[in-house]
Amino acid sequence: MGWFQKKPSRSLAPDAAKTSSSRASKGLKISSLLCDETVLFPAEGQDKAAVIEALARAVCRRAAIADWTVFLNKVLEREQGISTTLDTGLSLPHARMDGIDGILAGVAVLKTPIPDPKQSDLSIRVMFLFFSPNKQEAFSLHLQLLRGVSSLFQPALIDQITAASTPSVVLELVRKLEA
Repeated sequence: MGWFQKKPSRSLAPDAAKTSSSRASKGLKISSLLCDETVLFPAEGQDKAAVIEALARAVCRRAAIADWTVFLNKVLEREQGISTTLDTGLSLPHARMDGIDGILAGVAVLKTPIPDPKQSDLSIRVMFLFFSPNKQEAFSLHLQLLRGVSSLFQPALIDQITAASTPSVVLELVRKLEA
């Protein structure tokens, strides 16, 4: 029996998977998916896989998911295919997962950029990791989140949050831009 059969599904944003017209018209608030516990400042010298691991642990701990390695392995498998790092310095590792009803997300702020292992000419300054439900009805939300994060985390915001010193400051900067 898997973890998702023992406990009810979890999500940091239970309403995020709803596709009502009112939710779609307001747009997805990326800041609503994050909290102080899921905004990390990894130590210098870590590679992309180590940062993904730290984020997967934090996100799963926040969502009370005991077997975080299932989530980690799924996103690392996804990263084997094609890099999710953009030329803006944003990396977007993600995976669609069984057993969750909403988006689970976290962000890592890298004070010292790290090279992307698949694209050595690109440096990662911010990593936004997320897991979305592996359900057909949640696929449009998955795509909406990819678009929203890549639109929001442009160089100006990335510069501001890499200068931030606490998760609260990062969250406030994201909220301000979304307002």
